[in-house]
Amino acid sequence: MAERAQRVRDAADPISLGVHPSAVRRTSRPESDRVPAFVERDQFDEVVRRIMQGGFVLIVGDSTAGKSRLAYEAMRVAVPDFMLLQARPSEDLQALAAAVCALGRCVVWFDEFDQFLRAGGLTLQMVKDMLAGRERQVVLLASMRSKEYDRYSARQRDVTDATTWRAGREVLLHAAEPVELDRLWSPQEIGRAQRMGEDPRLRAAAQASDRFGVAEVLAAGPELISDWMHAWQTGEHPRGAALVAAAVDCRRMGLHRPVPTSLLVALHESYLSARGGAVLRPEPFAEALAWATAPVQGASSLLLPDQESYLAFDYLIDFPGLPAIPERSWETLLPAVSAEDAFDIGWAAVDLMRPTFALEAFDIARRHGVPDADYAHAIALGNAGQPLPAVRRLRQLHHERETRLGPDHPDTLAARHDVARYLAEAGRLSEAIAILDRLAPDRERVLGARHAATLVTRTSKARFLRDSGAAPEALHQLRQLLPHVTAALGPDHVDVLLTRQELARTLGRAGQTADALAAMTEVLEDQERVLGAAHPHTLSTRFDLALLTRQSGDLNKAIRQLEAVLGDQERILGLHSRTLSTRHQLGRFLAQTGEVERAQEMLSAVLTDQEHFHGSSHPRTLATRYDHALIMRLTRGPQVAATLLTALEEDCRQALGSSHPLTQTIAAACR
Repeated sequence: MAERAQRVRDAADPISLGVHPSAVRRTSRPESDRVPAFVERDQFDEVVRRIMQGGFVLIVGDSTAGKSRLAYEAMRVAVPDFMLLQARPSEDLQALAAAVCALGRCVVWFDEFDQFLRAGGLTLQMVKDMLAGRERQVVLLASMRSKEYDRYSARQRDVTDATTWRAGREVLLHAAEPVELDRLWSPQEIGRAQRMGEDPRLRAAAQASDRFGVAEVLAAGPELISDWMHAWQTGEHPRGAALVAAAVDCRRMGLHRPVPTSLLVALHESYLSARGGAVLRPEPFAEALAWATAPVQGASSLLLPDQESYLAFDYLIDFPGLPAIPERSWETLLPAVSAEDAFDIGWAAVDLMRPTFALEAFDIARRHGVPDADYAHAIALGNAGQPLPAVRRLRQLHHERETRLGPDHPDTLAARHDVARYLAEAGRLSEAIAILDRLAPDRERVLGARHAATLVTRTSKARFLRDSGAAPEALHQLRQLLPHVTAALGPDHVDVLLTRQELARTLGRAGQTADALAAMTEVLEDQERVLGAAHPHTLSTRFDLALLTRQSGDLNKAIRQLEAVLGDQERILGLHSRTLSTRHQLGRFLAQTGEVERAQEMLSAVLTDQEHFHGSSHPRTLATRYDHALIMRLTRGPQVAATLLTALEEDCRQALGSSHPLTQTIAAACR
């Protein structure tokens, strides 16, 4: 790898490092004009200072915010005489670390840094080895999309401290506080762009800066989106649009390497069929591919070719309001990828709350020996509605970790937390609370009182207390916790927003409906500001708000709220556990208005989808069967309902156990 190194001052092609090209000007040498003059960003001096200081420098921002260009220009000013080595995620990273140690006085360039944090990727020890010894003077210069960076804090809500995730988080924490680059430019930056009057591209981009970032306009991002949306029309480029949709969803599903042509061919047909198929008069495949890979005004293209494979332009992935990923895409993708890619796809399925596909992906990974896949599979088992099998497997893994790593290792402590989590999911709340009572002081002793894992343990205990019926005690604990969580993580951190959401839910459970409504409304406003209106957490808060509205006595308003959030959930999430929960509650509320036939029809449809999505023994499916039986009592009579409830009670005992709250509720209804 050292033979590929060049001096920073000799790195004359920023596009080869990941800088997005811009529209080509009409000049005598258009090939040398694909990157306009650099407009100094407000963070430029800070990045130069950090590079000169050495160490790990991380720049975070949206796609086409200008991260790579800022890093490129700053390093050329800060360390022009250093050697530059471009890291590639497909290469041997251990060999890269060895090459860096041999070089000294060098910059290691990491574009799309999240790709280096996957299974078998960069470790904290590699980072430490590369940076060891101040006389070596090494800079690790990395850029990363904000959504990928945020996953290393948000995921711990679902997967407390899974080893691969935590290893990536440790690497990121070894960097200083990241330099955050906003997509929208400041007035000072826009003024600098406007003063560069010799380049019309900069002037035009600056004029559009009220709606878009200057860098995204230069990379033709908005124009590419417009071309993609327009291409679906009959007689345009519908097959090309379908190819782009398939490639975009591959990246959303966790496959961040170029997609082979054969896989794109297999994937894109379902997107084309969903829009009308032959009615759209789709163009031949070769023409579709040529259109999708053609640069817009010489800038970026929708698909970026890489030998016989193609990668969706990253700007498209962050486009708000993309429809849900079709099930057929998951089913087609998983058998076609490597075990390591399947592991990444499993995490994407966890993030997108597609438990069945997460389970399948992690099963592929664990059968091929991917590190940490066994643990991830156990978590997916619990998320897929099998909490007790998950507990049994997690207890085995906890014992293995305790033997291999020791009782105080963070991974061992994480396994204890996850055992408690799925015991609670199975309804064994007192056992879960007892585990957390012992775990919380252990985590505080090992990790510290302000560590995120310690705080999550205490938040989980409060939630389990609430669910066990001790809402006042849970409310007291959450009120004590919230200031500590906020101080440790910052007011806009996703875990702080979710803790506030739990507090609002607990206020409602404690009967303080007006306070709960006010608190939930405030959380919703902050989630829309921080996470966006389309984020699953935001949609979940809107659902909670509708339930509290019903609790306040305004049934008709609650129905309107549920109908509104359902429309957004179906558009953004598709067939999803939260969409099914909203339909379930809407059916219950409709029955309360007296529309029992409509409610029965809705719950029957929900039940069919629950069985398909979660399986027949999942607690959500069984809960829908219970409410469906209650409505059948009104529409078909008590004898029919009694038969349904008796069968349901037996199924709940088999799936959940006699002590589960749902089993006990149904048993009481059968008496």
